[in-house]
Amino acid sequence: MPKPKPTETRKLTYAEAALLDLLPTLSLPDGARALVAGNRSGWLPLEAEKKWPKRVAAHAFDFHHARAIRDRLAEAWINPNAIVYCTPALPEGPFALALFMTTPQSMSAELVLDQLEDLHAQLAEGGTLVAAFEGDADDALRTLRLVWSNVHVVTRAKHVAVFRMVKHGELAKRRNFASDWEASVPDGEKMVFTSLPGCFCHRRADAGGLALAEVAAREAKPTDRLLDMGCGCGLVGLLVAKKAGITDLTLIDSHARAIAAAKINAARAGIDARFVLSDDGLPRGEDEVGRWSLVVGNPPYYSDYRIADVFMETAYRALRPGGRCLMVVKTATGLLALQEKYFRTAEVIKRRGYCVLRSVRT
Repeated sequence: MPKPKPTETRKLTYAEAALLDLLPTLSLPDGARALVAGNRSGWLPLEAEKKWPKRVAAHAFDFHHARAIRDRLAEAWINPNAIVYCTPALPEGPFALALFMTTPQSMSAELVLDQLEDLHAQLAEGGTLVAAFEGDADDALRTLRLVWSNVHVVTRAKHVAVFRMVKHGELAKRRNFASDWEASVPDGEKMVFTSLPGCFCHRRADAGGLALAEVAAREAKPTDRLLDMGCGCGLVGLLVAKKAGITDLTLIDSHARAIAAAKINAARAGIDARFVLSDDGLPRGEDEVGRWSLVVGNPPYYSDYRIADVFMETAYRALRPGGRCLMVVKTATGLLALQEKYFRTAEVIKRRGYCVLRSVRT
């Protein structure tokens, strides 16, 4: 086990705080298991594991959140390997108890509904779901009733509402939340893409991604080694690889569902790609320095460009001399300074109302 890290200040959402308050009142039958879903900090899985040792599973879609949960458990000298799952779907049940939390910022309405149906499927008959919702409580109640016939309101406060449901029978039919749509680059083959709730730009091609793919496809060569950072469902990397005939393609994302969708789309396109689930660029234990000749990315720009900085640092480390870095942004101002920090210069190429920033590794 890793050495515990120093304990951080305890920061909780209203939803997590509400479930932590209820935890002492909850029980788990002998030998049964509990599931924690929707958590991002690790505090609730930690307290649940303390109460029911070796009978708790925690799930996160994003590797960054899974890492935070793992770190929280490791601080308490609890081995996270048997507890934390970062997978496209919930771990297999049956679970006698499930604790679920969501906020309007953390999950789309479609992903919440998808999660609720999966939670129903993984609960044992007679199992209990306790769910905490921030935002509109009436809207949460309507969503819950799409899946559960017996919704009991445990508490309803200004910032959070908590509900309790018991499973009686299986759902008559589970919804399919996947979406198929088409995309292409000029003179390239029209390709079908599948996306899943939780993927970036679910149900449609992102305009910024298309701008990046069109610029990258114009200069890509069959001999390029292509790395797609933050690949989502694989839109950019697969379009460019297909158009240019590239056979060495690596797709990276922090979201398990993005990687799952990218695998579906690569298989459909007949492209043999490598997939990496990571929240910190390329795994540093691997010999990745200077391997690639072309890196593309559509980084998120919240958190003061901290994630974009990871994209840039990874691109610089991954590219061989003469390799090209292409990043897309709506307006060049913020990202341009960051890209120049690593590559000294960047050319601005305008496409589809976006700016593609092109740099060459010296």
